[in-house]
Amino acid sequence: MASAMVERMCRLARDTVGLHRIEASTLVHNTGSQRVLAKCGFEPIGLAPAYLHIDGAWRDCRLFQRILHDRAPAL
Repeated sequence: MASAMVERMCRLARDTVGLHRIEASTLVHNTGSQRVLAKCGFEPIGLAPAYLHIDGAWRDCRLFQRILHDRAPAL
């Protein structure tokens, strides 16, 4: 179910909004979400220290991206 929703958002981002790439982040220990992103073609691009404030503390996150298309921007 989660993978299907991520794929749907990627299609909307590409086909409706016209985005070239999409970025996602997960808490470092959230391996389930990281597996979903990998299954959907996202690649890890780095670590963001103190990226989100959750449950009263700043949390480190892993960053991912997916290139949606390689067309040149419309002018």
